[in-house]
Amino acid sequence: MENCPDIVAITLLACQISECLSDEELEILCADLSLLSDAITAILVRRSQNEDI
Repeated sequence: MENCPDIVAITLLACQISECLSDEELEILCADLSLLSDAITAILVRRSQNEDI
């Protein structure tokens, strides 16, 4: 349950952003954030692999 404050904060942020953007803008933001998440995940995987060498 220690991660719950983060979940609540992210949910509140999502609700606030959704009130300011159109559906099309939200779709673009969602796609961009997914791409950012994937890129950061790839960086972290590569870093951990480099540490194992």
